[in-house]
Amino acid sequence: MTLPTLTPGHVDEPRAVQDYADVLSQVANNRRPVIVRRGGADLAAVVPLEYLELLQDLLARQEAEHAAAQIDWDRLVPSSAPPQQWFDADEPRPF
Repeated sequence: MTLPTLTPGHVDEPRAVQDYADVLSQVANNRRPVIVRRGGADLAAVVPLEYLELLQDLLARQEAEHAAAQIDWDRLVPSSAPPQQWFDADEPRPF
C-alpha cells in the first residue's frame, strides 16, 4: 500500500452543492486530506477513506493495548518452566 500524503490542503467552506462535490472529488482523486475553513478558522477535515480506516485500526490497536495492560498476566499465564522436581528426580526425565 502506498503511504498517504499527510500534508492537507485548505479550502474555504463551500457555498454550493457543486463546490462540496468538487472538494470530495479532489480528496478522492488526490488521496490527500483537505481542511475546510469557515471565517478563516479551521472547521473540519475531509479525508480519504483509507485515512479513516487507518485511524480506526490505530484506535482499535490502542484500545486493545490498554485492555491488555489491565490484565494480570502473571496470574493468568502459568510459568512455562518445567517443575523443579523433573530435574531433581533420579527417574527418567520426560524430555
